[in-house]
This record gives sequence, C-alpha cells and structure tokens, in this order.
Amino acid sequence: MSTSKTQLPSWTFAEVLSAFADFLIVSIHTILYEREIYPHETFMLARKYNFPVRQSRHPQVCDWVRNAIGACMDQMRRGDVSKISVVILSSIDIPLERFVFDMTSFPKVSERDQQVEMKNLNFSMTEMDEQYRTCIMKLSHTSSILGKLPADCTFTITIELNDDGKPPVGHDSPWVPADGITPKPDVPLKSVPPKVRPLRNVLMGPLSFDIYVEESKTKEKVVVR
Repeated sequence: MSTSKTQLPSWTFAEVLSAFADFLIVSIHTILYEREIYPHETFMLARKYNFPVRQSRHPQVCDWVRNAIGACMDQMRRGDVSKISVVILSSIDIPLERFVFDMTSFPKVSERDQQVEMKNLNFSMTEMDEQYRTCIMKLSHTSSILGKLPADCTFTITIELNDDGKPPVGHDSPWVPADGITPKPDVPLKSVPPKVRPLRNVLMGPLSFDIYVEESKTKEKVVVR
C-alpha cells in the first residue's frame, strides 16, 4: 500500500510579501493598543492567526497604517529595506521606544520574478500562521515588560534602507528623508546606546527576520512610574 506525502503549497514572493504586509498591520495595531497610544476603548477585539488581536476602530488610524505599510511594501519589492520601525514619541517628539522589524535577512527577489513560484519556500500556511501568531503573542505582552508611557505619546513608521538601497523619490513619495529620528538638541539621545529587548526571531527556510524593541535612555527621565 502506497502512501502520499502532504503537498505543501507553492509560494510566490508576491504572496509572501502580501502575507507579511498583513502581519505588519496586525503588529502595529497591537503595538498601538499595548502602548496605549490611543485609549483601549477605541479598539475592537478581532481574531487573526487563530489568536485574539486588537484593531483600532478609528477609520483614519486604520487608513494611515494601511497606507504606510503599502508604502513600505513598495520599497520591499525593490529589495531596498533593511529595517521597518514603529517609533513611539513623547508629546514633544522625543523618541522613547522603537519596535524594529529587522529585514536584513529577508529574501530579495527581482521584480520580474516576484510572481514566479519560489521552489525553496517549503512551509504551509499553517506554519506561517503559527510563526506570526507567536510574534503577535510576544507583542501582546510588551506592556508588562516596557512599563507605562507618559500621556499624549504619538508614533510614526520609519524605514531604513540597505547600503545600496535607492531612496524613494518623486512628488508623491510618503517618505521624508532623514538621518534618523533625533531628539531635541538638549537631549543627546544618539550618544547613549538604547536598551535592546529581543522579542522574536522568525526563520522559515529563507524567510527570516527579527523583532526587537529599543528603549532610549531618555525614556527613564520622562516616564511617570
């Protein structure tokens, strides 16, 4: 009697990137909820990756996050991105925390081949969901790790390019070129290394990325315990 092996689905890079974009959107809503950037009552309970998640009820917040991630994916398709970060800022725009999605090891595929099946991506949708679920679980516990933030914090999303990455250009570009998120002149954040807290390493064959949080030393001075 012969047996047949379970057939794993084929993946194109475009499909992998689409699934990753969905994951980033869920991650950002989770961060906004956990860090109380908006009041908890403005979030609704949803479900993703067979796990309860929070999603902002505010249409403008949802649209902003979706559009920002869409712009990130435009750069990811070009293979230019090394990091995507969610930066938490104080009410006077001092960086306090940075949630980093390190894409240095993420696969890079030429734009002409992104609709072609990738032979070496031998994992199932269930395995991908399990990996993303674990990441969201880690993010869902960051409030207990990072402590309470001061009132009226805001956030922004940044990308860092590879050394050979081409910066986005054009009138409609959503990105503002910068050397980095820098504090006010009287707060020398760049001279003080941030505290780094690893959250998760995802490794599914060639699909690999890291998530960690950086806490600035300035945060200790402004956070009310």
